[in-house]
Amino acid sequence: MPFGEDNCAMMRLQFRALLVCIVITLATALAIAKIAPLKPVPPVESNGVRYAADRDGRDQYVVASDIATGKELWKVKVFHTHIKFWIEEDVQWVFITDLRLADNSLFVRDGKARCYAVDIKTHRVRKVLCTGAFAQRESSAQ
Repeated sequence: MPFGEDNCAMMRLQFRALLVCIVITLATALAIAKIAPLKPVPPVESNGVRYAADRDGRDQYVVASDIATGKELWKVKVFHTHIKFWIEEDVQWVFITDLRLADNSLFVRDGKARCYAVDIKTHRVRKVLCTGAFAQRESSAQ
């Protein structure tokens, strides 16, 4: 039965090839589904106060602390990321990526290039266009 043995060997070879394709596809999908490591967001300092990002993926905060003592003066939530249960959670996270201080506002940019202004006196957060402090700094860096 030479025909039967060849057929069986061919089926085993096809099965192995299919298995290898499945493993490669799954490994690629898992590798793509992860976010890149976060770059540190340098804090900004003014008048003895350090403003820093505090982030966990879902909730993004700005924390103001006294430079001399390290004591937290205030903390305000800048934005919240709503997680869709049917999509892997960590690929939905959005983090604070940049801080700039101008006048009495702390400007915050996130990973989706959205910008917010935090009034450093009232701690009020509002969504703003990504111009002003960010555009000025980027054009001077070029």
